[in-house]
Amino acid sequence: MIYKSQILKGCILLLFLIFQVGTIQSENLKSLVNLEGNWKFSIGDDPARAIPDYDDSDWQNVFVPNSWEDNGYEDYNGFAWYRKTFKISQPFNREYLYLYMGYIDDVDEVYLNGKLIGASGNFPPRMKTAYNIPRMYPVPANLIHKNGENVIAVRVYDGILNGGITQGPVGIFIDKDQERMDVDLTGYWNFECGNSVDQGNLKCVTYRKGKIFVPGFWEARGYNDLDGKAKYTKEFNYPSDLNTSGKALILGVIDDEDVVWLNGERIKWMGYKRGSNWYDNAYHLTFRAYEIPKGLLKSSGVNVIEVMVKDYTGPGGIYRGPIGITDIELAEEMVKREYKDNRSGFEKFIDYWFD
Repeated sequence: MIYKSQILKGCILLLFLIFQVGTIQSENLKSLVNLEGNWKFSIGDDPARAIPDYDDSDWQNVFVPNSWEDNGYEDYNGFAWYRKTFKISQPFNREYLYLYMGYIDDVDEVYLNGKLIGASGNFPPRMKTAYNIPRMYPVPANLIHKNGENVIAVRVYDGILNGGITQGPVGIFIDKDQERMDVDLTGYWNFECGNSVDQGNLKCVTYRKGKIFVPGFWEARGYNDLDGKAKYTKEFNYPSDLNTSGKALILGVIDDEDVVWLNGERIKWMGYKRGSNWYDNAYHLTFRAYEIPKGLLKSSGVNVIEVMVKDYTGPGGIYRGPIGITDIELAEEMVKREYKDNRSGFEKFIDYWFD
């Protein structure tokens, strides 16, 4: 006999899986390095383990992504470190790459070649879990050794139940859609909110006071427990050799609600059908594209984008790309593709439970 509580639990689990699949499969990512597989692993804690030439020859091998309990460390709660050596053989010409670390239970600091590039959650004595925050950290390209070995070291603390790098994807990627933007708006935006960044993130090489790197959940940028409103602002110059008409602003995907102004005028969120638009939609998987009215973009002088985001619970912010300005036809193509991807997942959910 199936009880209502079991059905409800199943619904929640399936929705959670749909959310994860949607946030991964809908992205048009190109993998530069696949980091899934065997990593060096050792329990305990020592800051020297972040040093690239640290001797980890006597460490155990574990499979990532998978909890450390499933790798033989049953019932262990506490500190542990992972280390991985890799090379990048594929060429790239980007200022930043994206390191995806999947889901880490509970708290992490990630080092690349000895530099702290990201952190989520709070370590003891005031532990704050970030088990439900997808880890995506920007990697300055100048930290990468293009013709040699690179070392990732991950410090993890787990307080209860399963621990470690539990789910993927794990690797270094670039966003192929980002390369299709006429104006690239990824990078640092001014950021105003009611919370201060976590102290551990002040040491990150990507931290900038009063700014946040876009895209990415704000919890993965050090703003733990931030629910409610926050404001993003970006100033940019538009290339004088490009047409200012027939353009759209792309802001990837936002959790949960957003209102956007360009040069002081609110702009409309494009729907998946030509001529349609949506306002104040709180769907956290919907792709954001905004038609730019003719004459609003300035071909000389500074343009200003303002984005007010409201998050209700869980992760929030402008959390994935692409981010930029492109032709309206390409924006429509992206909106339709993303709408189809996300709608098919929801339809599967409806069919599973109600057919």
